[in-house]
Amino acid sequence: MNKFFLAIISLFNPLWKRIGVNVAQLRAILDVKLKMDDRRPNAYTGMRQQQQNKPRKNGSWAIVLVSLLMGFFYLFIFMLGTNLLLQFFLWFSIFMVMMSITLISDFTSVLIDVKDNYVILPRPVNDKTVVVSRLLHIMIHISKIVGPLAAPAFVYVTIRYGIGAGCWFGVLVLLLSVFCIFLINAVYLVALKLTTPQRFKEMLNYLQIAFSIIVFATYYLAPRLVKSTDLAQLNLADYPWVNIVPTYWFARAHLGVSGLDFSGWNLLYTALAILVPFLSLWLVVKVFAPSFNRKLAMLSGSEPEPVKKEVKVSTGKRPLYKTLARLASKNRLERLSFELVWMITGRSREFKLKVYPSLAYVIVYFVYFLFSGKQGTPGQAWASLPETNMFILLIYISSFVFITAISNIVYSDKFKAAWVYYAAPVERPGELLMGAFKATLVKFFLPFYIFIALFSLGVWGLRILPDLLLGFVNVVLINLLFASIFLRKLPFSSELNIKQGAGTFLRGLLILAIPGLIGFAHYGLRFVGKDISWAYLVMVIIFGLISSAVLYLMYMRYKETAWEKLEVS
Repeated sequence: MNKFFLAIISLFNPLWKRIGVNVAQLRAILDVKLKMDDRRPNAYTGMRQQQQNKPRKNGSWAIVLVSLLMGFFYLFIFMLGTNLLLQFFLWFSIFMVMMSITLISDFTSVLIDVKDNYVILPRPVNDKTVVVSRLLHIMIHISKIVGPLAAPAFVYVTIRYGIGAGCWFGVLVLLLSVFCIFLINAVYLVALKLTTPQRFKEMLNYLQIAFSIIVFATYYLAPRLVKSTDLAQLNLADYPWVNIVPTYWFARAHLGVSGLDFSGWNLLYTALAILVPFLSLWLVVKVFAPSFNRKLAMLSGSEPEPVKKEVKVSTGKRPLYKTLARLASKNRLERLSFELVWMITGRSREFKLKVYPSLAYVIVYFVYFLFSGKQGTPGQAWASLPETNMFILLIYISSFVFITAISNIVYSDKFKAAWVYYAAPVERPGELLMGAFKATLVKFFLPFYIFIALFSLGVWGLRILPDLLLGFVNVVLINLLFASIFLRKLPFSSELNIKQGAGTFLRGLLILAIPGLIGFAHYGLRFVGKDISWAYLVMVIIFGLISSAVLYLMYMRYKETAWEKLEVS
């Protein structure tokens, strides 16, 4: 596969020479990068190879297979009505979104490849060769997804509309890929010029979080929205803003050149679809190349970033997290663990990327179940929401935010620093575990639950206030039970991505079963005492007292965890 891509790139050697690229160096760099890609673990085969402890070869084939399956799935777009413009506009739009998401997720390991600073930059290689090699490397990397993703649609268009339409469709897919890749890269390069590397890393991390939320929401909500609205009857002519959307240009260009809908305006869109990708390529190579290597060196830390020294004036005020630690923990070890977890979770990009999306996932799940009912359109479902008991569902699915957070505080890429726990004179490590648990509760779950409570009170009224209090106690109990069974590890003491594979299935079942059982019991109270308000209130109080008693017992047991009860990775 790598030889095929290198042969395709060699066909454009006159173009590379014209823009000032050393062709021999370009081929050598790409050859090495592609071999490294085949050996790098990916989302589809990384865990299997890690368990088997075998060297990886030709790892790109798994990505190709998954992309091909997704390509077959996207064929459903061509079954929406008979409007060809709408069909191709939707397909090109989905294709571009998937390209962008893939580029965002692979940005750190592919585009910002800091190993180039130690291997390539000391050699006599000019900036244009380095930049073009990075961009072509990304194109090849994405082509392993683009080709299989577009292949089913290409075959469909060829069979349905002829070989000419199919070939032109393939050309447009290639042009759209070039436009998408270089547009995203141009945006990143502009960001590197306008901001500091450290801030850029933070911005990239939040972009990854946002895109993961978008993908998750689209996967769950898009089918429901399509089902509730007649998408096949959508008329793009009623929306003038689509004329500035690039995928609309490609859809019109396909209809115009392939002869399906020939018109003068389509020729204009065809010109845009052809010229804009090449213009983007020229801008990236000619305008952004000179400063890219310097910024990249700063990202890797090989070139120090100018630091502005600021004189901090002590105001005598204690930081917020220290105040919260004193309020939540009277024990000194608990307080220190609370402060440690609070600070590290605020600085770790990996932790944010894993935990922060779970806050939005809860909302997506709630909307998903809301639209899954028989209320009709989304507007009708929202209007009938106060008549339902879905606030109980919202309360208990919020526990997954807490579970996600406490599941990840034990992992860190700096896990070797955990030796300080064992060197310190700590009699019971349970106090450290409880401090970490309280920090997670206060920092991640409590603000989110307050938001859920305010939303629920606004929709259902003050009558559900006892349910919200009972739900809070139950959710804390659920997570403390989960922590006492599965998370007997000190904070940030285990290696990242090294998890116990044998108990993964059982753990998943328990995570789903415990909130489900307790939430179902809470939900059942709504039917037992729905006609007698005082009887329902009494049952909620009894339920709350039982949960509080169990919570106290679990709290004391978890806090008194001894050294021999800890799990050592």
